[in-house]
Amino acid sequence: MKKFGEFILKHKIILIMAIIAVTVFFSLHLPELKMEDDETTWFPSGDPVLEAYDELEETFTGSEFVVVAYETENFFSAAEIEYLSALSEKLEEIPHVTDVTSLTAVEDIVGTEAGLEINPLIEETPETKAEFSYLEYRIALNPFFKGNLISTNGKTIGIVLAIDLPDEEETTVSEAAEEIAVNIKNLLAKEQELTGRAFYLGGSIISDAEIQLIMQRDMSLFFPLSMLLTGLVLLIIFKSLSSIIFPILTVFLSLTWTLGLKGVVDSPITPVSTTLFALLTVIGIANSVHLISHYRSELPTHKDKKQALLESYRRAGKPCLFTSLTTAVGFGSLIVSGIPAIRSLGIFASFGIMSAFILSMILVPVGSLIAKIKPKPAENSQNTKNLMGSIAAFNLRHPQWILLAGLLIVAVMGIGITRIRVEPSMLEYLKKNTRLRHDAEFLDEQLSGISSIEVMLSGEPDSFKEPEVLKKMERLQEMAEDHPNVPVSYSIVTFLKLINQALNSDQPEYFRLPETREAVAQSLLLYEMSGGTEIEDFATINYDMVRISLRTHQMKEEERKKLIERINEYTDKNFSQFKVDITGFDSLVHKVTERITLTQIQSFGLALLVILLLMFLLFGFKGGLLSIVPNVFPIVFVLGLMGYAGFNLNIATAIIASIAIGIVVDDTIHYFTHFKHEFKECGERRTAMRKALQKVGPALCFTSIILSLGFLIFLLSETSILLDFGILASLTVIMALLGDLFVGPILLVKFNVFKK
Repeated sequence: MKKFGEFILKHKIILIMAIIAVTVFFSLHLPELKMEDDETTWFPSGDPVLEAYDELEETFTGSEFVVVAYETENFFSAAEIEYLSALSEKLEEIPHVTDVTSLTAVEDIVGTEAGLEINPLIEETPETKAEFSYLEYRIALNPFFKGNLISTNGKTIGIVLAIDLPDEEETTVSEAAEEIAVNIKNLLAKEQELTGRAFYLGGSIISDAEIQLIMQRDMSLFFPLSMLLTGLVLLIIFKSLSSIIFPILTVFLSLTWTLGLKGVVDSPITPVSTTLFALLTVIGIANSVHLISHYRSELPTHKDKKQALLESYRRAGKPCLFTSLTTAVGFGSLIVSGIPAIRSLGIFASFGIMSAFILSMILVPVGSLIAKIKPKPAENSQNTKNLMGSIAAFNLRHPQWILLAGLLIVAVMGIGITRIRVEPSMLEYLKKNTRLRHDAEFLDEQLSGISSIEVMLSGEPDSFKEPEVLKKMERLQEMAEDHPNVPVSYSIVTFLKLINQALNSDQPEYFRLPETREAVAQSLLLYEMSGGTEIEDFATINYDMVRISLRTHQMKEEERKKLIERINEYTDKNFSQFKVDITGFDSLVHKVTERITLTQIQSFGLALLVILLLMFLLFGFKGGLLSIVPNVFPIVFVLGLMGYAGFNLNIATAIIASIAIGIVVDDTIHYFTHFKHEFKECGERRTAMRKALQKVGPALCFTSIILSLGFLIFLLSETSILLDFGILASLTVIMALLGDLFVGPILLVKFNVFKK
């Protein structure tokens, strides 16, 4: 690496000009960045899961919805009914809202002597007690009303807004979601100010918009805070402003390049990629810390700055290259993920890390020639030597106890790994005090919830007029409603039962399916001739495709998985003649869960394999194998902690293992490289262990402190998944440092892996 350093110092002007040109190019593409959090964030284009969901939205207009709710003391009063009517009309004027369903804007199927009438549930505001009693009676008859548009206790009113999202050519789904959410929130804020009512909002569109706001906040917070924190730590370590400017410039430019590249290739910012701001800052600074530490140590023993820099390149250049490669490999292994957001993070984080390496190798040394960086004070140098010398002495006195403690921790925490649970639900995504989570919980408790599992059946025209098929659909709904988290289900079956009941004087015993195909066809014809339209949300016009909508409460993944498996088993057995697609928001969450688990396994395996090969290349076969041992300790510890402490595996924590293996080996590479060098010089393993600790140990501590504090920035996020990620990543770094200060040195003393 000394020749590499000579090349950089010789051509520094050309290289700096090249850096400026690249920075200008990527900066011009920064305005093209956009934020996104919808189905395409979690599923790639052409994915069968995404295609089924898109088909649902295109075929049935009511499949994308927003729920608005508010509490009332007594709905059955003229003032409350008039208020609901006025609010429903206002909500209908919001862009992209195609239909509003509320108790004052909903069909009521009524039987007459002539056959059937479809009337508004409330044509005129009731005035007498008898009229209000009749309204209560009509609401109780219809499963679309009770529990959906009004709570069972009558204290909560629900309004369901059907949403028609525009084509991607007009505007992105995320932009449309933000527009819808902002308009609804503004309207409800005015209503709250005027009436004093508290409103509750739910639906995937509202979630997407809220998460976008959280992303904007996180980005505006993470970047300056990580820069400030890194700068302060560097100032404390090096006690010189000159030692801060160029490392900070390095990570700033690497982040600019990375975000600019995202703009060039039209890769959006997602909830996961907001971590790039802090990740690149805290990880990218490590090379600068090692270079400056070596440079300050070499200054007293060399005639000029250039010679000190060349020696720093020789001693630190190769370890910095390999640590950057291993960290990039850790992130890059995420490319195997089936989740676009995670795959994208892996690609761009790897690019950013290698960019930070190249920039630090150029800017920090060149900056050191210009800036007045002072040699390491003799007093500080002696203090750190004494501390590291004490650690070395402790290692030599108690090697068996240290290794035994390490093995015990690995064994105990290894059991905890089996307790890790996958949980990607929205309730786990957000912190408990967030408004979105509070609203979701309220809508689950008072109404039928905001999530759903959708079963789509496709066949020949008029396939779904057959009584036998309809009865099987009915049994599927009954089976689903037996689940505690499925409060209600809707389909063409629900309409046919309502029609049959209406044609038989609303007698409860007639709330059942017509018995013959002719009766089914006649019921549907009467409904259509009477002006009924709401059935179109559940069946196509020629009855070759139907939708069974199972409204669900927020639930744990284990419950969701069992429910979807039961539905799959039932449809496989009873609807083999039809094309069956199980989709909906809950189904998407379930599919993401499966891919999260697969991502954890595949990416970690790939990262471990590639990093092991790099270690073999750097330290030989024996040294490579030995270098992995101290890094098993922090990874097993943190994964075990996830199981014991209840940290769920989700979209953020799924990348912990892969990133951890990439980061934790960094300190190992630096220490093993220095040990190898010292051993060649002195030929005695104990002395080499002590000297290596004294020379590189302080830099290992400094970089670990920066990394650990940098990851703790994620505690300020409003999302609980990033909070968990921050805690776990920070602990990983600390445990890795302990492994490299204690376990690694002892192993190198006990096993002869390097030649004299």
